[in-house]
Amino acid sequence: MIDLALEGHLPPTAEQVAERAGVSQASLFRYFDNLDELRQATVRRYFERYAHLFEIPDIGVGALDERIGRFVDARLALYETTEPMARLARDRVAVTAFGAGLHQGRALLSGQVRTHFAAELDPLAPTQRDDLVAVVSTLTSFESWAQLRDEHDRRGDDARRTWVEALRTLL
Repeated sequence: MIDLALEGHLPPTAEQVAERAGVSQASLFRYFDNLDELRQATVRRYFERYAHLFEIPDIGVGALDERIGRFVDARLALYETTEPMARLARDRVAVTAFGAGLHQGRALLSGQVRTHFAAELDPLAPTQRDDLVAVVSTLTSFESWAQLRDEHDRRGDDARRTWVEALRTLL
């Protein structure tokens, strides 16, 4: 299911999944009671497969400009690699498994903001800190990245420059 989504088959059908797996649909549903169970397994496997992309190298270490650069590079690599699945998750957010996975991913990324920029956040009052984490998380979200690419034609170095300058200003 993940590979089909990453290839642009959105959303993958049970027939496509069975065919890709080399099994019949009946066999597919011997392993999964229904599509929701298959989706839940897909979300778990997705996070296992791409766990390395959800990490920021040397999180919280170095000068602000260095941390901003690593942060932006990590987000861009994540979104460029996982774009089809991320779009599917957002399109299917009403489906419990994808909604839970989306929430889990957003919580992980917000936690990274708190850790990576702790030096700038810790001196702030709790409300200010929470507000800034929310703004940075939203600014560097998949949705923001997709809009930069699709609506504003910011790709590669343009998207990176945009985020780096915005984060430098905010932090």
